[in-house]
Amino acid sequence: MRSSLFALLGLRVFTHNVSPYFGQWQFIVEHGSCEEIIGLFNSVLSAVSYDKYPINNESVLRALLQLYLLGKDHDVRVEQHNSKGRSDLIVNFPKRCVVIELKFSSDGKNSKSLLKEAANQIKDQEYGTENLGERELIKIAGVFDASKDKRKLTVFQTVS
Repeated sequence: MRSSLFALLGLRVFTHNVSPYFGQWQFIVEHGSCEEIIGLFNSVLSAVSYDKYPINNESVLRALLQLYLLGKDHDVRVEQHNSKGRSDLIVNFPKRCVVIELKFSSDGKNSKSLLKEAANQIKDQEYGTENLGERELIKIAGVFDASKDKRKLTVFQTVS
């Protein structure tokens, strides 16, 4: 029921449906690479009307991705606390945990320094290690460039 509510809400926010799958009905976030996950997120963000739902800070960016992922029935945690801090997004699957740390740049000029900050934050705060068990841990740092000609995650990296 919860995912249905978020799926209906997503119909109001997103201008078109973005498939969360590739291949044989495998979720991109559950089985894909960093590049494929960011590609999915950029497709989702491009389906947001810039005038109705402007992405003007990190909180809005995080909320839109959370809305999409919850509408696809993913186990998403926002600002998940651990003993050292809180991560932006954690998406849990039976065999994989995906940690995403996002930064926001209004003009893209500081994207590289923000990416480094996000990557260091994931490492220093040890995001995703709580309740990991035997699951694979994918850690992604990304920067959203809000420039009118970009409006997407322009720089990103897998954090080891």
